[in-house]
Amino acid sequence: MLNDINIKINGLTDNVSLQIVTVLRDIISDFSSFDFRRLDKVIITSYFERDIETLTSDNNASFKNRYRANQDTYALVLTIPKDDDFELVLVMKSSFITNILANNDNQSFKDAFHILHHELAHIHDNNKKIDVFKDLMKNNVYKGKNSVLFPIAEECWSEYIANYISSNSALETDFPKQIARSLVKKIKNASLNIKTQLLAFKINKKREDLLLNSIDEIKSLLKTTSYLQGYLHGFNMTLEELDYESFYILECSYFKDIWEAMQHEFYSMRELYPNGFINLSIYSDLTFYMEGFFNQIGIVLNTNEEGRLEIKVMY
Repeated sequence: MLNDINIKINGLTDNVSLQIVTVLRDIISDFSSFDFRRLDKVIITSYFERDIETLTSDNNASFKNRYRANQDTYALVLTIPKDDDFELVLVMKSSFITNILANNDNQSFKDAFHILHHELAHIHDNNKKIDVFKDLMKNNVYKGKNSVLFPIAEECWSEYIANYISSNSALETDFPKQIARSLVKKIKNASLNIKTQLLAFKINKKREDLLLNSIDEIKSLLKTTSYLQGYLHGFNMTLEELDYESFYILECSYFKDIWEAMQHEFYSMRELYPNGFINLSIYSDLTFYMEGFFNQIGIVLNTNEEGRLEIKVMY
């Protein structure tokens, strides 16, 4: 299987490229319990965004799983239609992947190893979801309010389970605390930002970009929560134990209820994963809680009689 994976590298010398291929194959082989079916190629590139655009411009990429830390994207898994199935493509920045050549005790190696572990967990998880949802992924189109809620729920679960699966390699990194502090910073900023944008939108309904920005900000909050809870559940640790200051800020914030609701739902979903993932209703309870959070923030999502999305701003 591993010998069939096409590894393409640009922007590095031949000598470094050969070293990376050797180490990368060794790392992948260490995760023998992972499901690497459909992993067609690995692309290591100095032209990260350009190559992603090239890969997806003529295809409908069903999932784009990115690992973010400190606002940087180091790697991405693409799920791309191929014949009657899908292929998985792992794209990584060449400036990032060279860290796997460092000594194993080096922090740069530990960070890079965890991010790679996270991406391999995405490949494993995507294969499990494709087995169940392949026809739906090709043909299903969400309508009305579900066109907003279900894609967010799918992305949140994807990031949660990838961090849960790869959590043991995060123990020697600072990523969990970074994400905890990123979340509470977003919690502090989002309420004021969204309120300001929604009030401006009420005054000028042509400024739909303000409404979309607010939805994106909510999505970012929910995804960051998913990253963090994946770590915490994988560690069997509370946020208070990880970072008390972040815990205190969250506990005193408007975000506490959705934090607890998502935590409960992720536990429940994980009990059913993967064999209990029978249809897309697996995301329904998660979308219910997320819709409630949208309402709390002041955005009401509706489906009209024609099945189209309608958005009301409650300010």
